[in-house]
Amino acid sequence: MCAASNLSIAELVMDNEKSWKSESDIRDGLLLIWDAMKSCVQQGLDRDGILPGGLGIKRRAKRLHQSLLQLDQPTVISSTLAPMEWANVYALAVNEENAAGGRVVTAPTNGAAGIIPAVLHYFVKYSPNADDDDIVRFFLTASAIGILCKTNASISGAEVGCQGEVGSASAMAAAGLAEVLGGTPSQVENAAEIALEHCLGLTCDPVAGLVQVPCIERNAIAAVKAINAAQMALRGSGEHFISLDSASRSLRDIGSDMHSKYKETSKGGLAVNYIEC
Repeated sequence: MCAASNLSIAELVMDNEKSWKSESDIRDGLLLIWDAMKSCVQQGLDRDGILPGGLGIKRRAKRLHQSLLQLDQPTVISSTLAPMEWANVYALAVNEENAAGGRVVTAPTNGAAGIIPAVLHYFVKYSPNADDDDIVRFFLTASAIGILCKTNASISGAEVGCQGEVGSASAMAAAGLAEVLGGTPSQVENAAEIALEHCLGLTCDPVAGLVQVPCIERNAIAAVKAINAAQMALRGSGEHFISLDSASRSLRDIGSDMHSKYKETSKGGLAVNYIEC
């Protein structure tokens, strides 16, 4: 459709949305979502303490954020890894808020709410000329991938495991980042496919049924994965062996084959293989 219309994925989605809303209303709605994501990240960075639920999980985002602000030695490896750590801290902040019952944006689900805001915060932090147009293009592109994942497979952990939640969110974030970094539609699709492909088979096995372990760290890992997927796609021509459609079908089929205990029941995997002291 992009090739036939000579439009980017973001432009294509915008044209489609304009069939029932004005462009200004669409932009305002997307920027409202961005404001909510920014607020959620800030809340997560400002709060510490123990997360509710009984596992005794400590919030880490605030402490990690403070340590990143103190990095001032560009020759040491911890400083060269700072971009990855910033993506980590943004994702941790959001998912700690989610675990504490705070206000988050489903993106596309609560359990995967930290990935898209983490990658978008990463982009804004390291792109001094980033503006509202970039935010809108990012969201429009990410939404197209989310629609495809939901239509052709699933975004539900209870239906297909965490590959449906975190996998789709990582694919959405990778596509959005590739778009705002100048990717072609083929490169954007490739970025989404890379991110989704390497989340296939991911189970949903939260300890004690809480969105804490492994959910919080998993969002951070998937955010970095999305960034890497975008970079790999942008280094290529857009040609790739496995299509996003193929990855989506695999997501659907693997989810169908996956044992039910690995799909949001807390009856298998990590949920039953940790030591209670």
